[in-house]
Amino acid sequence: MRILHLVARSHRRGAELVALELAEELDALGHQNRVLALGLGLEGRRDPDLQTITSRVSVGPDVLALCAWRFRRLVTREPVDVVLAHGGWAAQVAAAGMPRNGPRLVWQRILGFPPEVYGPLRRLWWGAVCRRVDVAVALTSDLEDELRRLDFCGPVWIIPNARQPTRFVGVDRVEAAADLRSELSVPPGRALLGLVGHLVVQKRPERALDVLADVLAGGRCAHLVLAGDGPLRPSLERAVEQRQLQEHVSFLGHRSDVEKVLGGLDLLLLTSQAEGIPGVVIEAVMTGCPVVTFPLGGVAEVVEDGVTGVVLPTTDTALMAQRVIELLDDPERRRRMSEEARKRTPEFAAGKIARLYAEQLAELVRS
Repeated sequence: MRILHLVARSHRRGAELVALELAEELDALGHQNRVLALGLGLEGRRDPDLQTITSRVSVGPDVLALCAWRFRRLVTREPVDVVLAHGGWAAQVAAAGMPRNGPRLVWQRILGFPPEVYGPLRRLWWGAVCRRVDVAVALTSDLEDELRRLDFCGPVWIIPNARQPTRFVGVDRVEAAADLRSELSVPPGRALLGLVGHLVVQKRPERALDVLADVLAGGRCAHLVLAGDGPLRPSLERAVEQRQLQEHVSFLGHRSDVEKVLGGLDLLLLTSQAEGIPGVVIEAVMTGCPVVTFPLGGVAEVVEDGVTGVVLPTTDTALMAQRVIELLDDPERRRRMSEEARKRTPEFAAGKIARLYAEQLAELVRS
């Protein structure tokens, strides 16, 4: 099959990383894959492996129209069998630009819709997008239910998120912890808590500061590592100063060696307001890093509460801090969680998921 993967931005994060790894695995199965981004990364950069349709950073109706026009020309000039749109922006562009009798369109859904999508005008637009989609891929059944609310009548494949495991399973946690502590000048007696992800509203990174403050108030020595960059970084840095947490917080910026960061953490915190099946949680599982998370999307399908981490019953930073303290006081329990987490690696390996995609896409093309 000839498969065109369409992603929003030219950077290696979230949906874009999934698309690149899935394309690589499908190539290994004998299919022809190409990954294209609609525009530049959020910082205006371009990943060398992610060619772009435009050189825009912002998104909006004008950019969508330009991308749709260029996408239409592309698939007319260079025919493919399937377009796999990763995320909502890619799906909108593909639906708007798909030529008549063009390739099959598959929409991989990653996050849930915000409530305003169900307002009259947006519902009308998304309904039109849905009618152009042949098949949707949902990470969880909740994402399928949202599509049905928009009157999507086509098939929905439930396929989880995945990662290529090699660089994560090979991490020595003792060595990684020593390296990270040395880099940050954090002594061995101080626990390392981490938040890994883009610093945007969806991730709610300020909640991690609340958790840290409560852990410190509870008499525990802890240091928070924020690995990632984004528009909220300046406000977070100001908040750290205002709360006099400078000695307890490190901003690492974007890291290409996220496996070493996860390998060095005692606990990963997930404080987002919305997620599907977040890739960073899969990475943490593969690295053996226990996760403490709010009840988000399909996160409980990756983190088994009490076994590989903690899934809280409510979105409550005080409760998260309490569970963090309990785990910090029980290193043997954290060790068992780490071992159990790594045993789950095969469930989320990209090769396994790629074989499932290959079977489903081949059947779609044949039909």
